[in-house]
Amino acid sequence: MMYSIYSKNIHLLMPQCQAFIITESMVNEALTLPCNCSGNCPAVWWIRFIPDNAVIVQSWKCSKQEHFKKRFTLPGDTSRGNFSLMISSVAYNDADSYNCSCNEKLVTEVKLKVIIPTVVKAFEGKNVTLPCYGDTRQVVKDVKWKKDGHEVLLYTPANRWMTKQNRFTMSVEGFLDGDLSLHISPVHLSDTGLYQCLIHDESQDGEPRAVLLKVEGQQQFTTTNSAPVSGWFVLLVLFISVWNIIMGSRWLSG
Repeated sequence: MMYSIYSKNIHLLMPQCQAFIITESMVNEALTLPCNCSGNCPAVWWIRFIPDNAVIVQSWKCSKQEHFKKRFTLPGDTSRGNFSLMISSVAYNDADSYNCSCNEKLVTEVKLKVIIPTVVKAFEGKNVTLPCYGDTRQVVKDVKWKKDGHEVLLYTPANRWMTKQNRFTMSVEGFLDGDLSLHISPVHLSDTGLYQCLIHDESQDGEPRAVLLKVEGQQQFTTTNSAPVSGWFVLLVLFISVWNIIMGSRWLSG
C-alpha cells in the first residue's frame, strides 16, 4: 500500500511501514518467528537478509514444494496461512535480521538477538547479587531490570526514585560508580530465570548483557536416632558373642 505526502511542488510516494519485531533468545533454545500469509496458492520466502541475504525457507503450496535449511521448519498450519518460522536450536550465528514475504510482498521483518548470559547460582533463602555495569557519567534517564521480559525493578536517578519490589534492590551509591547490580534478598525458587539490565529507556545494554539465575533448594540437614541405635546394636552383638564364648567354654569343661 502506498500513501502520498504533498509539500508545495514536492510529491513523495512512501511505502507503508511493515511491523518490525525485535526478539531475543539464548543459544540452544527453540524460537518461533511469526508470519501469516493468505491466498489460495501462496509463495512464501523466509530470508536472513543481514548479513548474508541467505534463503532460509521456500514454500510453494500449489506445487507442494518446500526447501528448508537445517534446524528451520514451518510447524504451523500452513493451510490456514500460518508460516511462522521455528528454529529448533538457536545458534549464535542465527543472530541478525529476517524477513518473511508472501507472494513477493513483505509481511514480517524480525531482528533476532542471541544472548550468551552469565550464569549465577544461589541457594533458596540466601541473598544473591546479579552483576551489571554501565557508564553513568552521562545523563541516564533510567535503569531497568527485567526477568523473562517482565520488569522487576526501575530506578530513575534524576529523583533517586526506585520501584518498591520488596526483595529486589539496587545500590544508589553504586550507581554513581557505574555499578547497576541487582540485589535479591532473600532469593526464592521462583526467581529462577533470565535477567537483563537495560539503561536509558532500554536503548543500551549493561555489562554483562544478561544474567541467568539458577536457584537451588536448600539442603536439608536433619538429625536422626540412627547413631544411638547403631551403638546399642554393637553392644548387643558384642554381648551375644561374649555369652556364646562363655557358654561354649562351660560346655567343653563339662
